[in-house]
Amino acid sequence: MRAKRVLLAWEQGAGFGHTTQLSRLGRRLMAAGNEVVAAVRYPQLSAPLAEAGIRVIQSPIWPPPPQRPEDAVPASATLSDSLGRAGLRDPASVRMALRGWRTILDAEQPDLMVCDYAPLAAPAAQGRCAIMQAGTAYCLPPADLEQMPVLHEIAPPVHRDADLLASVNSALADEGMAQLPRIGALFAGDDVFVRTFPLIDPYADLRERQAEGPILGTPFTQMRPGARGIFAYLHVQVASRPDVMEALRALGPELEIHIPGAAEGLTEPLRTAGVHVHAKPAPMAEVLSRSRLVLHQGSAGIATEALLAGVPQVTLSVHGEHYLNGECLAAAGLSHNVPLFDPRVRVAVETIRAMHADEEALLMAEAAGRMHRAMLAEDPLDVLTRRCLALL
Repeated sequence: MRAKRVLLAWEQGAGFGHTTQLSRLGRRLMAAGNEVVAAVRYPQLSAPLAEAGIRVIQSPIWPPPPQRPEDAVPASATLSDSLGRAGLRDPASVRMALRGWRTILDAEQPDLMVCDYAPLAAPAAQGRCAIMQAGTAYCLPPADLEQMPVLHEIAPPVHRDADLLASVNSALADEGMAQLPRIGALFAGDDVFVRTFPLIDPYADLRERQAEGPILGTPFTQMRPGARGIFAYLHVQVASRPDVMEALRALGPELEIHIPGAAEGLTEPLRTAGVHVHAKPAPMAEVLSRSRLVLHQGSAGIATEALLAGVPQVTLSVHGEHYLNGECLAAAGLSHNVPLFDPRVRVAVETIRAMHADEEALLMAEAAGRMHRAMLAEDPLDVLTRRCLALL
């Protein structure tokens, strides 16, 4: 008899976060004697899975839907806006993705599917295997939602939930698959594990059970007493903004920074100003222990590590999910959020220095760190592994 097989599924989103998280779980499941295969959106981002010895295949690609005039304006008021623009509003796009999943399911015959932002994988797998939904809060709304909530007031919603549900159900009917009773059912499963602290969960008030907490790759750290440094982790498109670059250079030797994929032309002015530029990713535990402030784009991963370390933050948010994370942190007194997508906004070094010197924010961050470290008395990865094994 063959070993139990687990299919790790990733459909939407970008970056190494998805494959990194899935690889951590995959290692545990293989250590328990199971076979693991991963269907990923971007195979070029599959290094964490390959390093874990997990076989990687291409997940179904959503064909882009016919363009609409409103597509020229960014829209993220609801998760439906993001999914609709990605293809969910077009039955033909949905059909192609469902057929792709059926082909994978026929070939792999999994006993368990673990979905990380894979909204069409679970409907395709209904009745064929057990389903665990495991993702960050923004990408994993409650399955009982009749409508996706409006997450911000920057712009009104563009896509109606009823239209997306009709599109998905039309494609499901064409493929002989069970239709969905509501839009939230895209994220239904036999079990659900939300890899986020409740503090930065935009659906926290709508869940029957609060989010379980993050899965970390390394032990978390605490800020050392008297730490004064400033650490920044920014992508090229943010660091290259003239106002951001001017602020970074003004910080000079106080700042250390990592800019993934940055060319020498971007980092040389920073080095000239005395900034410590990390050519490779800096060990977060080390930099957070010596930092009095962390500057980043609002990603859940860095926000979480800074939260656990008790370090105040400045978030330069560039899209909806990061904006929501930054707003949640700011509402708790732990961060200053700067929405870079607002054309009126400019980043000034004075904003960064003010947060660096804010004693009240430091006290709030230290208290929040203690509280959130206590919430991880049991490793969330242990909990998720145990719940996955219970489904096999």
